[in-house]
Amino acid sequence: MQLRISYLFVFLSILFGSYQAHATHIRAGEITAERVNPQTLTYRITVVGYTDTRSNVIFGPGDINFGDGREARLNTESDFVLVESLGNQIEKNTFVVTHTYQGPGQYVIRFREFNRNDRTLNMDNSVDTPFYVETMITIDPFIGINNSPILTIPPVDNGGVNIRYIHNPGAYDPDGDSLAYFFDEITVKPKQGFQRFVNNYRSPASPEFSFNREDGSGNPFISMDPITGDLIWDAPGLAGQYNVAFQIQEWRKIAGEYQLIGYVVRDMQIIIENTNNQRPEIILPPDLCVVAGTRITEIIQGSDPDGDPIRIEVFGDPIEITTSPATYSPVSVFQSSPGIIEFDWQTVCSHVRAREYQVRVRITDQPRSGPALVDIRTWNIKVVGPPPVFEDIEQQQGRSAKLSWEPYSCGSTAETMQVWRRLNSDPYEPDSCETGIRAGYELVGTTNMGVFDFLDNNNGEGLAPGNTYCYRLVAAYPPPRLGESIVSEEICITVDVDVPLITNVSVETTDTEDGQIFVRWTPPYDIDREQFPGPFTYELFRSTGFSGNQNRVSVISTGDTSFTDTGLNTENLVYNYRVLLKENNTVIDSSSAASSVRLSPIIINEAIELNWNFTVPWNNAVSEFKHEVYRNRTDPLAQDADTFVLIAEVDPTTGGFSYLDDGSHNGSSLQRDIEYCYYVVTKGTYNVDMIEMPLENKSQIVCARPDDDRLPCPPVLTFEGPDCTEFLSDKICGFNNFVHDLSWEPDFSGVCDDELSAFRLYFNPDGEEGQFDLVGTYSPFEFEARITNLPNFRGCYYITAVDRSGNESEPSNIVCVDNCPNYELPNTFTPNGDGINDTFMAFDNPFARCPRFVLGVEIFIVNRWGVEVFNYNSLNAPENDIFIRWDGRDKNGNELPAGTYFYSATVLFDALNPSLQERKLKGTIQIVR
Repeated sequence: MQLRISYLFVFLSILFGSYQAHATHIRAGEITAERVNPQTLTYRITVVGYTDTRSNVIFGPGDINFGDGREARLNTESDFVLVESLGNQIEKNTFVVTHTYQGPGQYVIRFREFNRNDRTLNMDNSVDTPFYVETMITIDPFIGINNSPILTIPPVDNGGVNIRYIHNPGAYDPDGDSLAYFFDEITVKPKQGFQRFVNNYRSPASPEFSFNREDGSGNPFISMDPITGDLIWDAPGLAGQYNVAFQIQEWRKIAGEYQLIGYVVRDMQIIIENTNNQRPEIILPPDLCVVAGTRITEIIQGSDPDGDPIRIEVFGDPIEITTSPATYSPVSVFQSSPGIIEFDWQTVCSHVRAREYQVRVRITDQPRSGPALVDIRTWNIKVVGPPPVFEDIEQQQGRSAKLSWEPYSCGSTAETMQVWRRLNSDPYEPDSCETGIRAGYELVGTTNMGVFDFLDNNNGEGLAPGNTYCYRLVAAYPPPRLGESIVSEEICITVDVDVPLITNVSVETTDTEDGQIFVRWTPPYDIDREQFPGPFTYELFRSTGFSGNQNRVSVISTGDTSFTDTGLNTENLVYNYRVLLKENNTVIDSSSAASSVRLSPIIINEAIELNWNFTVPWNNAVSEFKHEVYRNRTDPLAQDADTFVLIAEVDPTTGGFSYLDDGSHNGSSLQRDIEYCYYVVTKGTYNVDMIEMPLENKSQIVCARPDDDRLPCPPVLTFEGPDCTEFLSDKICGFNNFVHDLSWEPDFSGVCDDELSAFRLYFNPDGEEGQFDLVGTYSPFEFEARITNLPNFRGCYYITAVDRSGNESEPSNIVCVDNCPNYELPNTFTPNGDGINDTFMAFDNPFARCPRFVLGVEIFIVNRWGVEVFNYNSLNAPENDIFIRWDGRDKNGNELPAGTYFYSATVLFDALNPSLQERKLKGTIQIVR
């Protein structure tokens, strides 16, 4: 009898031990978050867990941390629970819980539960390893609503030994954000807790588990396509189960740059079996590009090499969207091989977006024995906006052009109409699926979709007479989806010549004091002679700089139409001219302004690069008129054109306004000890038959030597603002997009090389010591800069000057600015559960009282007898929540009575000035119940 009892004990021990080994359950999972209402900060958070049906353990309870210091037990506080069988011994468990955040910020939502299922080969002791996943969301009123990407394809596909394995999460983003897939087995791999990886994780593609690729070649691998999301393991070599993890990242274009605003981590299990089954195959239609409103009907084919039945399924955005979604048939049924499904999608205007739609097509076979195998392919569909349609163009008073167009066919979903302009016609037809505008056009206006006309007055300057202006329209769609329309057809107008036209601003003599510029203009050919019979006189005005808004002086009043301006510093300055038309000393109108041509050399590897700039009302970029480059090295001071020879003719429509002289024009390399001198002749045109073309204008003569080592003097740098505190007064808590305005004054004293080609601005966010990095390069005629998209306000700058030979000056004076730290606590809160002022926390409203530049907070709270009731150190908290958020309970979780309590806090700040880096706070707190 005793022997039987012993055997029974051993049997029960084995049975119980076996149950414990198989009673664990979690294979895979992820978290997603959906904002319930744009007016509140309440999110519906969905935790999905894929479990092993051989286990008797129920999914949950698990701990969910909302990223704001608050936690919940998942199964006890869930609003919704759903369990679905997916086959292959896998169940999908969906738990939904709602949570309200108290303010803007980035939150990492975390879920952790015991335990993973047993016998995962590429980690140690999976049976006793917790399962952990996370997702990040951004709450920011300045970027709009942020919902997590949705994963539509469950991770339930098995694989075979020596057969390429593929999985795709079928992710789409309900907000239209751009998705990227991040798979890095160093930084993203299965975890057992926050910032804690599972024990001894090994890649499934390591030599321990993989030996060859499917085709028999070496170097097996596991990787994920960052664009399509295809996770491919080529190829498993050992049967068993493996876990991997990856991120689906969402990127949104903010202030012209894509920024990461959220991600979802999927931790998934791959089950590999020995099998003779062969993978089924898909035949997809070609990728498509359609105009919104097009109906797409396509056949998708599939087959199985073994002749087994197949099932073809479609996932992705077109299936999931709520407005006019795509359909396919038959849906999720097995059919004999080969088989087909019919895909049908009526596109509408709301489908337009910048990114392609990724249609995931999955084929699964149904073998008589062994694991079912799958293949997944991505079919791309681009939906673009239809082209806008012009109605008319008319010249208006003030030499402006009024454009009108038809109401846009997708006006209910597009956001703005862009008006683009160029000089002279470019009657191109956009390529198939080409959206937006081509290079060579300038954006001159933007209207909302309720406006159907635009007046182009050239920013109040009026369009230049005698020129032909051509326009195109592009409809732009709102963020985060973005997207543009196909460009409209071209519409053009030639502006009447009812004022003088400047045709020449040509440098005839280069000198610092006795320089000369030849200026010529035309009479007002198209002026109304009944209203203005004449005779006319002209007053010539001169300014400095390309824009013509500095040092404006009257040069001459004359009845002639040309003048040579003398006594100028043509070597160092750009001059700008404008002609006033007068009748009986009364001003009728003025010409457009025109500048001289400025030539600038840069030394590049024993060659000299020449760049020329100008601001003129005629068109200097015409392919039939080549710009000419002249060089003279025998006598740098000679002004005689005969001493210069033509070395190049540049087509400005292909080569721009630049030329590299490396000696190749005559096969003679430049010599380092010789100074080379140059000038260019630009050639351009108006669209006026009475003006002889081309219009030729010379630059100043400029000289450079390949080994020039004379340094320019450093400029003087000044910080112009904004003031840190004033700038932040209307910004949300956690704002981190700063600007700095700077200006500088160059040194043209003559002590140093003053033939400048650029200024270089350097920045160090950590103070005067350490590494300064280049943050901007500016032309020699720019003396101010705005630095944007700074994550912090503190930092130091210096600037240098660069001469035409590439020599850089010593650094200027260093200018530093500092953060403006702030941290304020209230003296009363009411923890009564009404959702208003329920916690003791730093002010988050008004914005002027927000915490700013806080690294960490430590606080101790005592009652009136000096007994500690609460302490908190944000640096030890998982999210470093600097707001504290005390709920009025003691350290044991008991509600404290109403009354007065005392706190002592230390706040650490991010600042350059040591005196600003720490602040002690003391005060009282009144609990009101």
